[in-house]
Amino acid sequence: MKPRFLLAGILFLATTLSLAALDKEAAKKEDPQPKPAADKESKRPRRAAAGEVTSSLHFTWWDEPPMAEGERVELAIQVDKTITPFLVGQMQISPAIAYVGPGVVTIVRKTKTQVEELDKKGQPVTRSIENWVPFASCAVPANQPEVLVLLMAIPGKPQAVARAFDINPENFPFGSFHILNFSKARVGCSLGGKVFFAEPGQRAKSPLVMTQRQVLNFRLAVFETGGAQRRLYSTPIILDERTRRLYFVTEVPSVEIEQRYETRTLVDYRQVQSAAAEEPTPEKPEPKATKASTKAAPKAEK
Repeated sequence: MKPRFLLAGILFLATTLSLAALDKEAAKKEDPQPKPAADKESKRPRRAAAGEVTSSLHFTWWDEPPMAEGERVELAIQVDKTITPFLVGQMQISPAIAYVGPGVVTIVRKTKTQVEELDKKGQPVTRSIENWVPFASCAVPANQPEVLVLLMAIPGKPQAVARAFDINPENFPFGSFHILNFSKARVGCSLGGKVFFAEPGQRAKSPLVMTQRQVLNFRLAVFETGGAQRRLYSTPIILDERTRRLYFVTEVPSVEIEQRYETRTLVDYRQVQSAAAEEPTPEKPEPKATKASTKAAPKAEK
């Protein structure tokens, strides 16, 4: 082979390889793709680290803070930089929120600040800036898989006190009735002829657990120091296996004896799937025709 043809072949091969390398590099820049391993890792649920807890959290207000019409306090759980908003009502148990994080739950509140600035044309405009600020915190023990967090707003402050209560169905089954006594008196309860007592600052469980719907006579009274008895409730109530009740008794010693004790009931309803929801869906379904007050709040559960 003549030298000039050999040299031309070498130059042509080198040029072809260079162009192929440039095309490959350009393709990488134009269409970057995430690594499969990183994509899988981002979709994995967060696992509890050492010292962290895993629990299903429910929330309720003792007294919902007064707001302007159409407005509500917007709350969320914060773990590191992750914000998980939730809705909460007064004396209503909210849906469960899966929580994995520190043993002290951080609850934050959304704030909105109006800022005056100039637009591109130099005209003044008002812009709203949203931020999350600390609102309350609550310790959750590691051995409580289902917890109710009771929020009590601090009067005159944009903060709240939070208290955690164990509502694990193994300890607080549906069909049962518990009393949380936050008064200084002994509380006695008669339910369907069964009598039990809640000592001051303690939680008491009814000996009855309903397995079907029943109407029972319900009586509640406090026994003060010296043996004086004061009746709080005496009425028939309907209990069944689909609900469970927390009954709060609080006390304001500074008021008249007739108004000293307050009672509140929080009812939790078990979510039951319909039979249609439990049946497998066919491949080609056929169309179908179509008294709350702000006197007192509990301090802690012992």
